[in-house]
Amino acid sequence: MLNAKVIYNENELSVSLPMVQPTGKIRLKKRSCFYEYGNPIAARKKEVCQSCYIEWQIGYDLLKNSENKDKTSLKNLNFFNYKGEEKYLYELSEILYYSFKKKYITADEIKKTYKQIRSINDADTFEEKEVITRTHPKEISINGLDYYKMTVSYPLLVHKFGSYEILAEIVIKEKQRAVGTQAMLYVCLPITSLKFNKNPIGRSLDKKEIAHWIIGKEEACLSLELFQVFGMLSPKHKFDVCAILKTLFPDILS
Repeated sequence: MLNAKVIYNENELSVSLPMVQPTGKIRLKKRSCFYEYGNPIAARKKEVCQSCYIEWQIGYDLLKNSENKDKTSLKNLNFFNYKGEEKYLYELSEILYYSFKKKYITADEIKKTYKQIRSINDADTFEEKEVITRTHPKEISINGLDYYKMTVSYPLLVHKFGSYEILAEIVIKEKQRAVGTQAMLYVCLPITSLKFNKNPIGRSLDKKEIAHWIIGKEEACLSLELFQVFGMLSPKHKFDVCAILKTLFPDILS
């Protein structure tokens, strides 16, 4: 399975995103407005339209091991996370590192963001504050059998980045392999914000087709703001993103 890949050189900073992996971390979806539920589309069979977007479960780290070594461009910059695990810097961390090298973000902006994240109270993070609810049971009968019907509601928070059509969606769900809840963050990129080799609108996508998210000053500032959003998810995320910022910018945050 293909992964997002951060590309940095003298000419550009961008992220290559695989477009045709409906079960991966990067999925092509369709909806008319942000508050609708986005439905995945089979990009190899269906035509892409203006209301399509990419839902990217963006990450900031990877466990340090031989399998993950070639997935990051920052192999020599590692940190220890909340659990004491040694991690590579990945995706969002790479974008931020190279955005600073490109002078898209300043040292003062990094200091300000770090201070804002540090000031977040653990009790005010989403995992600590938001709860999953379900409605009062209602008796119904289906095919001759009686049931109690309830609706489970998962908190969903949407953050819009300034005047951009790019969104961050945070959903609170049960942990699959542990007790408690977890906050998951997704970046939603309109199809029109991505660069393709040929216009994707009105056609199905090719096998293994990729698009590029070009990072300029606006996207770099958005990425820095994403670090702040990650810091609001949970005490664990707050610890991790602060540790990452200090690893990326030791001279600024000394």
